[in-house]
Amino acid sequence: MAVLKEGGIPIGRFMIVNKTDGLTKDDLVIEANGQYQIQEKPDAFLIKNAECCKSIMVKVTKKD
Repeated sequence: MAVLKEGGIPIGRFMIVNKTDGLTKDDLVIEANGQYQIQEKPDAFLIKNAECCKSIMVKVTKKD
């Protein structure tokens, strides 16, 4: 599985994962140490920190 993006997301912020090569929501594998929300936009996915009191670490990979 190829790592698309990895990093921390502060409270109330989001991570942007650009859509490339026909990437779909079903292709994503998201590992996080807290709650998150994912939104799909025409050109990217937004992964938002849904925790009330802490930052979270997120790793986004693509299914093989």
